[in-house]
Amino acid sequence: MPTVITHAIVGLGLGKVFTPRRMPVLFWVLAALLPMVPDFDSFSTRAYGSTLGHRGFTHSLLFALLVGALTAGLTFRYFRISFWDLCGFFFVITASHGILDAFTNGGFGIPLFWPFDAARYGPWGPIQVSDIGFEFPNPRTSRTVRTELLCVWLPTAVLVAAVTILRLWRGKYSTKNRVAGDSESR
Repeated sequence: MPTVITHAIVGLGLGKVFTPRRMPVLFWVLAALLPMVPDFDSFSTRAYGSTLGHRGFTHSLLFALLVGALTAGLTFRYFRISFWDLCGFFFVITASHGILDAFTNGGFGIPLFWPFDAARYGPWGPIQVSDIGFEFPNPRTSRTVRTELLCVWLPTAVLVAAVTILRLWRGKYSTKNRVAGDSESR
């Protein structure tokens, strides 16, 4: 599994892509926290790989949908965002956890389509399985952090930068057209 920090980075990056608006702190807390929620199953006393153990049903798309819908239902009015848009966003960032875990190079696969399909998907590499322990991983010595920086953080940063540049370019272009159109109509 990738580190919880990487799951949070993906959620925050996708949050920046989701909305250009200035959002309350709660939005950013949820964007960082929801991708981590599936790993709460690591505190389960059930066997690793079982449906109720680590990398079990909490890594499924159905679980992500339920978490996304519940969280959106509780916050869409506060954020002033359509329930369906917010539900979709929260679903995607929560589901990103299972998908990232499937792209590690070890461990059991992920039951993405549980309860409809018991098949487990992954491990497909190239992300190094997370170092075991509760200490903060050292980027110089941790292969996990190095692969996450290259395979997850860098693509997330490129996506955020590209969307930001596109938004700036479109805003500048549409402003020029509005100003030119206003002066021609006079």
